[in-house]
Amino acid sequence: MSAADLQALVDRNLDAVTTKDAEGVLATFTDDAVLIDPHYPDPEMRGKAAIAAGLGFGFGLMRTFGFDERDYFPSPDGTSVVVHCVCHHVLQGGRPLTFPQVFVVRTRDGLIAHCQAFEPYGPGGVGGILLGLGKTVHRIRRAREQART
Repeated sequence: MSAADLQALVDRNLDAVTTKDAEGVLATFTDDAVLIDPHYPDPEMRGKAAIAAGLGFGFGLMRTFGFDERDYFPSPDGTSVVVHCVCHHVLQGGRPLTFPQVFVVRTRDGLIAHCQAFEPYGPGGVGGILLGLGKTVHRIRRAREQART
């Protein structure tokens, strides 16, 4: 892929997250894609079903998403790109979260095959507490659902 194609793919992905368009996000991933992001209850999501579940959690937790000031660093072979951005998210309760984030993206056949998010720190303060509480509630619900099956 060209650098412009890599950027367009990542932009489609992040723009779909911004509008909470789960189908649009999933359309940018291969069927067996891996998404690693410590913000989610299951930080390593393998396959579209796991990614969709993670998106459901994230979309429920955040009122809005923003991925601004995007900088792209494509690989010479056109299969990978590193993206640095500043996240401007707002929790459902109205608390804004602003932090830098880096995504390392590898592609296959024009789609994202692997994406890993990196933050320079864990969320702190009330945002970190709420995120931790949200993850705990999610894990308890999932354990109860698994126990029923």
